[in-house]
Amino acid sequence: MTKSSASSIHLDPIGYLRTGFETLEECPASMMGNDDSSYIELLPRYAAGLHNIELASHVIVLYWLHLSNRKPHLESSGCNGRKRGVFASRTPNRPNPIAMSVTRLIAHDQNILQVAGLDCIDGTAVLDIKPYVPQLDHITDASISWTPPHSSPALNR
Repeated sequence: MTKSSASSIHLDPIGYLRTGFETLEECPASMMGNDDSSYIELLPRYAAGLHNIELASHVIVLYWLHLSNRKPHLESSGCNGRKRGVFASRTPNRPNPIAMSVTRLIAHDQNILQVAGLDCIDGTAVLDIKPYVPQLDHITDASISWTPPHSSPALNR
């Protein structure tokens, strides 16, 4: 393998999440545990990038978990007492705390998206937004063996 020439990466937020959750303890354990409305407030200079976003019923939101513990984690406690490496889990504590949520798009007004399904603290920086495309993003035969069939997604982070 060849070593990448990039020694660092610089990301600038495109906006911020407005969830109403002021502390980590208030946040739901999973995006599936929050049907309440939240808002994605893009910086005004990115508003044009939302043109026709309402053609999608759902959007993928990538954001930076700024309160995360960024120390390398070799193992993370998992469901049913099983341990997994950090990259085999959904823990927010990661070397690069980038999170992803698929949220239902409720409304779009200028640089604001109203969505359902966010599980993070108010003021979290948004890195990117992409439309969820069922034909591309849904993999029918995908599975993960650490979740029992029909279990609560909130229990399986």
